[in-house]
Amino acid sequence: MKKWIGISALIVLLVLIFTGMFIQGDMGVVDSVGGSNPGENVTSQPDALDDSFTQTPPLETDKVERIEYSTLKIIAAGDLMFHMPQINSAKQADGSFNFFPPFEHVTEYIQEADMAIANLETVTGGDHLGFSGFPRFNSPEAVLDAIAEAGFDVLVTSNNHTLDRGKKGIINTIDKIKDRGLEYIGTSKDTRRPYIVEDRNDIKVGILSYTYGLNGLDSLLTQEERSNMVNLIDKDLIREDIRALEVEEVDLVMAYLHWGYEYHSNPSQDQIELAEFLSHSGVDIILGTHPHVVQKVDIIHTDSKMTLVVYSMGNFISNQRYDTMGVSATEDGMMIQIEVEKDMVSGNTHVKTLRMIPTWIHRSWQAGAYEYRILPVEAALEGELDMDLDPATVKRLERSLSETTKALGD
Repeated sequence: MKKWIGISALIVLLVLIFTGMFIQGDMGVVDSVGGSNPGENVTSQPDALDDSFTQTPPLETDKVERIEYSTLKIIAAGDLMFHMPQINSAKQADGSFNFFPPFEHVTEYIQEADMAIANLETVTGGDHLGFSGFPRFNSPEAVLDAIAEAGFDVLVTSNNHTLDRGKKGIINTIDKIKDRGLEYIGTSKDTRRPYIVEDRNDIKVGILSYTYGLNGLDSLLTQEERSNMVNLIDKDLIREDIRALEVEEVDLVMAYLHWGYEYHSNPSQDQIELAEFLSHSGVDIILGTHPHVVQKVDIIHTDSKMTLVVYSMGNFISNQRYDTMGVSATEDGMMIQIEVEKDMVSGNTHVKTLRMIPTWIHRSWQAGAYEYRILPVEAALEGELDMDLDPATVKRLERSLSETTKALGD
């Protein structure tokens, strides 16, 4: 895998503008550079009496352009959770479900990315099993229709709710994800799937995913099944997976980690130490989930590279909020917009820009059920969304922005 360009990465760290928290790196040269065209030079005029003179037209091959840089825009989000009030709110008169409305104000951010990824913190074990939220989730398969329509490409499936519906739940969730044309990482149907490689815009990204545990439901699988079907955090295993990715000659390694302590605004010492291990092992980007609140963004420096760490992106959609559990920070989340640039000549790849887009989950009572919307906080406060916000909601949005900014740290 290629190393980051030191100067560019250093600039990424130093320049911070909050428009949704924007780190701007080395801009580089992104326009294609054309080759020389001998036909552009004016030749001297031949003697008027020499009518045998014929000027040779330029060859088409002389016009071939050479691409020097390629860019890849990634957008990442935290936990996609579906509690029973959300399931009830999505139910239609004919008995079907429509989970897309909560995503309507963030779809443009997701769809403009070359690759969009989030943590699916539920299972779709089968509609025939009935639906449930916490503590053992089973969501309608229609949630995947909304996720796909919103623009997500990859779903992380390794988290503490992976086994909520046992072995069949893992298998059915994978099948239904694949039915929507989406990719997944973190679980497997039989033979272990250690990573996936997404090749977009001539940039190969290796994606890993691991969870700290399974809510005590480990016994629903045999030891062999657990080893094959769920990617659990294990340093030796992670090291082997990263070595395997080196054979794939990926340009960048990204790891989704389900880790830390719920509702803690600061990363634990275990998170910090694991992030250091991943960085020294060759991971370029670490994206965290599970705490259900936003935690800080950091840069880890090693001798040869730098690693971007987002310790927790918070909830992207859920029913966790101050009204239900007395923790307002569970209403907050972030979309992480990462632009990667690859030098097509040297092969060096680095994070060119990083933007944190704070989000907040709006919930209102409409016609006998709750209505949910994920709001990009700054756009909402600046009046850019097609919705009327009462003073109380504006105050909560301001609170959310303030707390997210504080949680992100320096």
